[in-house]
Amino acid sequence: MASPFCRAALLVWLMENYSIMATDGVAYLGDPEKEMSRTARLLELMIRVQTRPRFTAAELAEEFGVSRRTMQRDLAALSGMGVPLRSTPGPGGGYSLPRGGRRLSPSLTVDEALALIASYEALLRYPVHPFSTQGLSAVTKLRAALPKEVVAELDRLRRRVFVAGPARGYEAPLLGELLRAALDGAHLRVTYDSIRSGVSERVIFPYGLYASQGYWYCACFDHRRGGNAPMRADRFLSAERVGGFEVPPELSIQEWMSAAPQEAAGGERMRVRARVTERGRKSFELESLFGRIEPNESGLVEAEIPRSEIDYYASRLLNVGTDVFVDSPPELAAAIETKAQEIVLLYRSRTS
Repeated sequence: MASPFCRAALLVWLMENYSIMATDGVAYLGDPEKEMSRTARLLELMIRVQTRPRFTAAELAEEFGVSRRTMQRDLAALSGMGVPLRSTPGPGGGYSLPRGGRRLSPSLTVDEALALIASYEALLRYPVHPFSTQGLSAVTKLRAALPKEVVAELDRLRRRVFVAGPARGYEAPLLGELLRAALDGAHLRVTYDSIRSGVSERVIFPYGLYASQGYWYCACFDHRRGGNAPMRADRFLSAERVGGFEVPPELSIQEWMSAAPQEAAGGERMRVRARVTERGRKSFELESLFGRIEPNESGLVEAEIPRSEIDYYASRLLNVGTDVFVDSPPELAAAIETKAQEIVLLYRSRTS
């Protein structure tokens, strides 16, 4: 049977992986609206006590900004959860963990730990995300569980490695609801503010969420379009669960990402032929539109797009500039030319 301290560690794992938050004997599943400051403090406290041979309630109270009496209640709560705290009364006394009471260190190499921390910190640089941290530090927990020599080498590497990304400023209050609907296999009736078509109401079946270029997207089946479509999470204005719709085929988020280019919209499809420069082959914009680019010797790329999405593809291809030239279909080439002329006229009007 697992030790009490292992069971307490398991509680931390469950809370982190299933968004379960508990306070005053009541558990909540994935409800970011609840204030869980005490729960966050207890879990952070659980990590900190493992890093010290001895400590007092007064010392911890000062660190956490609470009263000594509150900290004593928190330490009593940890004991009730199975953390084997040993109390020594009198001058020079305090709390400690008995020998063997610490968790085993995870068997991670320095490179593996660095990869985990870099990925975690990159996620936190998004202005919003669907995982409630409630002030907990995954980096603090990982460092506390690693041997000192590994932590020292890890800190040395972290000074030389950084995962950067575009800085965005936005809010996505329905991000959690989108994820919960995906987990529950539920349809949502949503109000969505599209750049191209404005505000509209539609019914979607969320498959999950993915992050790209600083934004969160909902990977979903859009009943209005009759196919899979990515929708930016910050553009959802409202969402409510609805029934009575046929559930689309089961897809993981990875399977959806692979299927999206072929199923992003129903209706007639058009064959695109374009010439791409060597620099264009490396373009994230082109790869995100058509997948891995493998042009022939003359730099010719062929792909299929929905006819209904010509305006969207014209806008995206215009971003690539002179590194791509569309030979066909003529409708797509004309749409790109029109958008380019609109930009020229806009700037020409400033100088006239």
